[in-house]
Amino acid sequence: MLALRGLKRIHSVFLQRGNTRSLTVTSHVVQHKDDTLLEMENPYKEPQTGCLLCNVTVDFKNTQLLSQFVSPHTGRTYGRHITGLCGRKQKEVSKAIKKAHSMGFMSVTHKHPQFMKDPNICGIKHLD
Repeated sequence: MLALRGLKRIHSVFLQRGNTRSLTVTSHVVQHKDDTLLEMENPYKEPQTGCLLCNVTVDFKNTQLLSQFVSPHTGRTYGRHITGLCGRKQKEVSKAIKKAHSMGFMSVTHKHPQFMKDPNICGIKHLD
């Protein structure tokens, strides 16, 4: 019996609180009824920029382009975090470099001296 009385009291308190909330909500809605909501894009979202090679066809015969993504001292291919390429183009570049190595267009161990003075596409600083 006492438990039922306690539940009724709690229930009445919840109903009163609920009513006051609905009143404030409805008054809030009435207050802003004249204002129209505008849908806008997130102003803090950075615009998507494509990678350097998104509009370029990667070919294994273009050794000058491919040499930009190879270390001049070790001959290793730079990773995505260094080159700034998207995943698809990074994979195309690495496959083209491997194919150019196997076909003999590019040296495996070092960068061709003719391409050492080319400007850096990736913004990599080399020790000279």
